Amino acid sequence: MWSTRLIVLGLVRWLGPVHGYLVRREIDSWRMPGVAEIGAGSVYHALKRLTADALIEVVATESVDDRPARTTYRITAKGESEFQRTLREKLWEVAGSDDPFHTAWSFATVLTPAENIALLRQRADVLYQRVESVTILLAATSPEFTEGDESSFLPAHARALLKRQTDLWNADAEWCEDTARRIEAGELSLGPDPDAEQAAHWREAIRSERFAEEAARWHSVFD
Repeated sequence: MWSTRLIVLGLVRWLGPVHGYLVRREIDSWRMPGVAEIGAGSVYHALKRLTADALIEVVATESVDDRPARTTYRITAKGESEFQRTLREKLWEVAGSDDPFHTAWSFATVLTPAENIALLRQRADVLYQRVESVTILLAATSPEFTEGDESSFLPAHARALLKRQTDLWNADAEWCEDTARRIEAGELSLGPDPDAEQAAHWREAIRSERFAEEAARWHSVFD
């Protein structure tokens, strides 16, 4: 996955020379509610692949006491070039949403209005809980670095990113609440699943050139 690769490469660049355990610890400290965890296996696999691709190199392998040997890595000139290229490419890119809710909501008519209302309000509650967790984290940390109190330091650009995420969660939760209210008030009718005759008409429409053009236009909005 490109994101794991970029994170691991960037941390070796930032912390190097560094061994995999410290890369893992730093990644763990970045974890946010609702964001997928990058497991230890993924980190060590990325280190191996980056080494094989000559983007990082082994500095040393050493063992302390009876502990397993630890390999220390640093970024190469090729790795620096790749990091700079990928970083700019991904910052400029505006990617489509990969939220599974987006796909599943396409089939919301399978559920009753009452179930749709319940799931939307539950989703809103979960999103607000995530916002609260990050808000507490921001309140407990500072953008100013204090010697001896590193655990409370959170860089300003990282704080700005967390604020962006809470804004997105808040917007999503508000949409869920508003959609639930509209269904409950009868303003939004999702309609029943199509019967056999409707399904036949729909299949025919899908085959038509006009529908294909319209579908392509809508897909371009989300790509």
